[in-house]
Amino acid sequence: MSPLQVKIIEALGIQPQDIREDCPIAIASTGHSKIMIGIKENKLLNAMKPNLENLSVLSAKIHCNGFYLFTLHFDTNPLVRGRMFAPTIGIAEDPVTGNANGALGAYLVHYGIVKHLETQNNLSFAILQGEAIKRTGGMRVNVEIQNGKPILVQITGQAIVCFKTEIYI
Repeated sequence: MSPLQVKIIEALGIQPQDIREDCPIAIASTGHSKIMIGIKENKLLNAMKPNLENLSVLSAKIHCNGFYLFTLHFDTNPLVRGRMFAPTIGIAEDPVTGNANGALGAYLVHYGIVKHLETQNNLSFAILQGEAIKRTGGMRVNVEIQNGKPILVQITGQAIVCFKTEIYI
């Protein structure tokens, strides 16, 4: 593990042994970059209390605006449970984020982490996010694959209006 990865883990309030060995810590992007960090336990995922100030400093150093932590559940649906922190752009925690989950889909294909779930030239899976902050939501990630590489990522789901306002300038 690199010194930078250790600093990221420390800022997130987790330990090196919490990281999944089959999920390299890496930057993934389908528009806006996120650092992907697979951890072993959902209980830990929901208990995390990251140091947002330290994450902001690290974001500036690595030119990446978010940290997406996830667990994988091969024997249940949804496959992924996640949390996304992007304090450097004013988002302490995003309850449900297509941007990070789309990048996760590309990451999972790129590293062959869920190869056994791919069907022909496609990977499709459900995610659940926002549980830790009591704003649970989900979506579906679809990744089109060509020659073992992700070439198209789509996010689908439903949304509700939580509040509505008008601003006059």
